[in-house]
Amino acid sequence: MQILDIQAIVLDLDGTLLDSNKLISHRNYKTVKRCYDSGIHIIVATARPPRAANQFVEKIPFVDYLVYYNGALTTSKSKQTQRHISISMEISQQIYNFIELHAPQSSITYEVNDLWYTCTPIPDSQNGHFGIRSNDSKPQVVDKDFIRTLSPTKIVVVGYSTCRGFIDQFGDHVNVIATDGGVLVQIMHKSASKEDAVQYVLSDIGVSPENVMVFGDDFNDLGLFQTCGYPIAMENAIIELKNCAKHITESNDNDGVAVALEKFVL
Repeated sequence: MQILDIQAIVLDLDGTLLDSNKLISHRNYKTVKRCYDSGIHIIVATARPPRAANQFVEKIPFVDYLVYYNGALTTSKSKQTQRHISISMEISQQIYNFIELHAPQSSITYEVNDLWYTCTPIPDSQNGHFGIRSNDSKPQVVDKDFIRTLSPTKIVVVGYSTCRGFIDQFGDHVNVIATDGGVLVQIMHKSASKEDAVQYVLSDIGVSPENVMVFGDDFNDLGLFQTCGYPIAMENAIIELKNCAKHITESNDNDGVAVALEKFVL
């Protein structure tokens, strides 16, 4: 088996490093730590905001660079820096009006650099879609006037069946991704993507994309799969990712990250 020249590893959290119980298995942790100890940079790139990602990231404290919100926020622990890209207030207002007109029954939340707002309380039946666990806090309920003053990091919509309408209307200004089987529509600034944020990190650490192994399972990982040298799809990944992967590993419940790293890197 050829051992690849991997200098950085990019890990998605949900459906990838985390199993279905939202845990990092001992085998996954041990294998990722061995890669780090051998001099490989470990980068986490997730759709989650800091408050929802850091509970997992603190279990892998050797990770320096963290990409949140699909690339709208990137932080470095060692440098104490952050790069934040938000949607303009004007475009956010237009999106709000569009949803009110076309999908008034949908749930919509606004993330603003780790603060979370909504106009209508999230029903318990939608907790799973928003990644809210039983002990997690829900978004703060505020009035429409307050929402209209925001320049959000990310807008999340549940209950609007297609992201096509958003793309047709606002595609010049925002990045629109539907994940979780198309249920969760995630809207970020046009230049905010996992691949753009990871490229920013790679420039900082002096690593070329062709020496990067990336693991993922959903649409928000597609750009990374197209730009990094060694894309590895989880067994539970969408078919679009599998089609452009160099390798398909075991599922997130079967230590897929560890299996591939043991095979190709260690």
